[in-house]
Amino acid sequence: MNFHKDPGDSLEPCKHMESMLNRTAEGSAPKLMELYARSHAARCVRCGNFLTRLTALLRSLRLMKSEKPSTPVEESLSPDRWEAIESRWAEVEG
Repeated sequence: MNFHKDPGDSLEPCKHMESMLNRTAEGSAPKLMELYARSHAARCVRCGNFLTRLTALLRSLRLMKSEKPSTPVEESLSPDRWEAIESRWAEVEG
């Protein structure tokens, strides 16, 4: 198996690992697949970076989804600001 030592500028994992790494990051990979993906990512810089970044991104998105804003957006903007936004929308849609 060929492991990439130099990540270069690429954020992409090895092509044959992408699906396994995606499923591992999202938590839907069967245990054996997860073990294989994590083992590969531990030895391959590109796949390791991909898995780390994707896992962090998914964690952040889940946290954002679970957090409810304390004030609805409609109530957080002043009527003047809403009027300016709607006016601009009318110009763009014009």
